[in-house]
Amino acid sequence: MAYSRASVSIKVAAPTEKVWELVGSFANLKAITQGVIADCNVDKTGTIRKLKVKGAKGLITERLIKYDSRTLTQIYCIVDKPNNIVPFADYTSTIKVRTITAKSCTIEWSSRFVPKKGQTVKDCQEFARGVYETGIGGVKDRLGLSPKKKKAAAKAKPQKKKAAAKAKPKKK
Repeated sequence: MAYSRASVSIKVAAPTEKVWELVGSFANLKAITQGVIADCNVDKTGTIRKLKVKGAKGLITERLIKYDSRTLTQIYCIVDKPNNIVPFADYTSTIKVRTITAKSCTIEWSSRFVPKKGQTVKDCQEFARGVYETGIGGVKDRLGLSPKKKKAAAKAKPQKKKAAAKAKPKKK
């Protein structure tokens, strides 16, 4: 059986410790996935989580394989079940945070998997990368680093100037 792989590596302009607090917590997936995960229930041991994806039927069950706060690494797998809602099987993923400077780091989120029958490697890779980019985007949002908010604020400023210009009385 040949495994396929997917990965994303994104720089985050925040201290490593703050980023790890968000992405390193196995129970925190709902908080960083920006509404994609409707529910995330973690068992008493903290090693099994059941995810309800918004708009999808069924659950994804994941098991924490390794958590290392020293190397800032988390490894987990999907517990394969018939009719699982993801497009792949034999899925194992690694999240790692690497320090760049005191105020920046990189989140590396990668996986290996086997596409399910009828699925292409490319489609599975795109699906996985979409999940990782959503999660990393959610970390940035939680840290107030989202470029979407900055762009929205920048667009709002010119509109205010136009409104203010219209409000000025005409000189006679």
